[in-house]
Amino acid sequence: MKYLIRFITKNAAGGVQHNDKIVDAAAITIGRATDQVLHIKDRRARLEHAIIEFDGSVASVTTSALAGVVVNGRSQRECKLAPGDVIEVGANILCVIDAPDSVDYAISFELGRDARGEDIAQSWSGTNIADGLNKRRLAWIAAATVFVLALLIPASGLLHPGVASFLRDTPLVPDDGLWLAGPVHSVHGTFAADCQACHTDPFKRVADVACLDCHEVNRHVGSMTTPVIGNERCASCHLEHNEPPSLVKQHQGLCADCHANMTPESSLRAAADFLDSHPDFSATVLQPERKTSGEIEWVQQRLRLSEALTAERSNLKFNHKVHLDADGIVTPDGKRIVECVECHQAETGGGRMRPISMDEHCSGCHSLAFDPDDPTREVPHGDTEGVLQVLIEYYSARLLGADPDAVNQRLRRPGQALTRVDRDRAAAEARVKALEVAEDLFERRACVNCHEVTRVASDGDRPWRVEPVRLTEVFFPRANFSHAAHDTEVTACSNCHDAGSSESASDLLMPDIETCRDCHGSGAARRNDASQIASGCVMCHSFHFATKGSYP
Repeated sequence: MKYLIRFITKNAAGGVQHNDKIVDAAAITIGRATDQVLHIKDRRARLEHAIIEFDGSVASVTTSALAGVVVNGRSQRECKLAPGDVIEVGANILCVIDAPDSVDYAISFELGRDARGEDIAQSWSGTNIADGLNKRRLAWIAAATVFVLALLIPASGLLHPGVASFLRDTPLVPDDGLWLAGPVHSVHGTFAADCQACHTDPFKRVADVACLDCHEVNRHVGSMTTPVIGNERCASCHLEHNEPPSLVKQHQGLCADCHANMTPESSLRAAADFLDSHPDFSATVLQPERKTSGEIEWVQQRLRLSEALTAERSNLKFNHKVHLDADGIVTPDGKRIVECVECHQAETGGGRMRPISMDEHCSGCHSLAFDPDDPTREVPHGDTEGVLQVLIEYYSARLLGADPDAVNQRLRRPGQALTRVDRDRAAAEARVKALEVAEDLFERRACVNCHEVTRVASDGDRPWRVEPVRLTEVFFPRANFSHAAHDTEVTACSNCHDAGSSESASDLLMPDIETCRDCHGSGAARRNDASQIASGCVMCHSFHFATKGSYP
C-alpha cells in the first residue's frame, strides 16, 4: 500500500512550504520510536502511539493509548477517517487529504501554533548536579551499576545450577528473574521457576524441541521448515512472559499473510478476512460405496455448499418438512408439534450433536410391532436375520402351544405329545407365516418407510437387504464450533438450518457463509456493522490438526 505524507512548514514570512514523502507500508505507524513510519518528537506521545490503516476502501485510525487521539476535536481510540478529518497527537496535526493518482492514501503533517520546544524535544539541562557530577559521568555510573546488577550477577547463575538456586532464594540479590518480560502463563505455572525447562541454551531463543518435549502436536503443514510455512518457530505464534490473555496470537494477519495469496499448486483457496475475503464453505460428507463383495464402505467427500445442495447419501428416507409441520403430526399419544431439540441434542459441552438412534428418538412414534393381537411384541431394529428369527420363533411357539397366551394352538392336544411330522409341519407353517409378516414389515409398512430395501432372494435366509444407514455427524471437522455458544434468546435452529422446507434426507442443511456473516464479520472490528462481532481466523480455525491430509 502506497501512502503519501505531506510535511507542511511555515517560514518567518508566513509562506507555506511542503515536502512530500511516499512510503510503501502496510500502514502508517505514528510514535516517538525511531522505527515508526511517522516519527514524532512530542513527549506526550507514546513510542508506538497510533496507526492509520487503509484497506482500499475504508481508512481508520486506532491507538492503544488510554487518552486516545483527538479526531475532529473529540478524543477517540478507534475511528474511521474521511477526507478533511483532522487528527491531533499532542502538538502534531495530521489531516486527511485527497490522494493523487500515484498513491493509495494521503495525509498532511504539521506542527500546531502552540507547539513549544519542551513538548517536541526531550533535552537535558546543561546544569550540573550539586555534587559536581555532570550528566556524562552520571550516565557512566548508572550504566555500570545496571551492567553489574542486571547482567553480571544474574549471569553468574549460568555457571552452576547451585549458584542460580542461591541467587533466586536470597532476598534482595538480583537473579535471572530480572530478565523476564513478565510472568509465565497460568498453564505453565507448574514449572514457572525452572527457567531451564524452556531456555535450554543461555542467551538463545527457545527452540521448538523444548516445546515438543511436553507438547505432542501435528503441525499445520508437515514440518515447520517446509517452503509453505518457512522457518517459523513455535514462539512466533505463542508468546510467553507478556501477560497475554491467551498464549495464541489472535491477530488474523498471522494467518492472512500467507493465506491471502495461495499458489495454484496449493489445494487451499485464498482467504484473508471473513467479512469479504473468504471462500464459500465446503462440507465433509460421508458417501456409501459398494465393494465387489457387496459390503458398503463409507468414504468422505468434500463438497462446496454452493454447488451441492442435495448430496448427502445416508441411505435414510426422512422428511423434515412433515415432522416439523406447524400444525403438528399424529403420534401414538395424539397430535402434537415436534421440536428440533427432541431429536437433535448437543453433547456435553455443546460442541457437537449427539448421534440419532432409532431406539431413543424414533421408536416412540415408529413401532416395530408385527401382530395386532400382541402389540407389545416387536422385532429388533437393524438386524435382518434377527427379524426373521424372532418371527419364526414367535409363530412356532403359537402353533406348538408353547405360548400359554397363544390363540391358535391347532397342533397340540392335552396329554398328547407331538409327533415328528407335526413338528416339521409346524416349523414349515411358522416359517411361511414369518415370511408373510416379514414381507409386510420390510416392503410395505415399517422398514421401507425409512430405509432403502431390496429383495435379493425369494427363499434364502435373508430375502431382503436393508442398506446400512450412516449419518454425517461432523460436516466441518476442521472448524471450531459450539452449539452451546450459539444457543441464545435471539437464535433458533431455523436461523441456520432450513429444515422446515426439506423433504429429502439428501438435503445438506448446513448454513452457507452468508448466513454466518449476519453475525460474524471482519477480524478488524471497525469494518463491521453494529450487528456483527469481530471474527478473526483463530475463532473458527486451529493451527494444529489431529490428522494431516484427511478429515476425521
